[in-house]
Amino acid sequence: MNFEQEIASIIAFTLEKANNPNPYYYSVPESFVFPAMFFPQPEIITRGETFHSYAMEYAWYINVFAETTEEAYQIALSVLTAIKDRRNLVPLIGTNGKPIGSQLRLNDPELRPVDTGVVQITIAWTSRRPYDCDDSVKMQTWEVEGWSNPDIYIQHTIETALRHAIDDYLMEYPRPEHAEAGT
Repeated sequence: MNFEQEIASIIAFTLEKANNPNPYYYSVPESFVFPAMFFPQPEIITRGETFHSYAMEYAWYINVFAETTEEAYQIALSVLTAIKDRRNLVPLIGTNGKPIGSQLRLNDPELRPVDTGVVQITIAWTSRRPYDCDDSVKMQTWEVEGWSNPDIYIQHTIETALRHAIDDYLMEYPRPEHAEAGT
């Protein structure tokens, strides 16, 4: 899924649910035709997501124009309701304009009047993408020299020192059977 596919899918969905008003992109001409929807570039914020991916958070402020504020509000409300009816899922479309079977999850949309005859729909979503980097080879096995031969860790000096400590202890605190054997 890419940015253009997400944008195209949202445009197609909103225009259909708004009953196909005149769409405008990048700028609105002075003599535009009502009703209309204006799709400016969305705002984008990025952040890290995981070790393998990052997130791009989009906020898109789509304006609906009509002869009256009430008419613009009704058009925008039909889009908002359609998004909520689908549980904030918009079907993704392919390059041929037909649904591909996947969906884009949107955040809860917002609606507010911004001017006479203009109502703004705010559509926001997060798109997660993998970093463009080579995968590293993961370690499959490891061996530490000596683990297969534990005898190299055995030091007889420890055994000798331990034996001397036991003998010293027994000399200081003899048990009755040792005391009799020593006499």
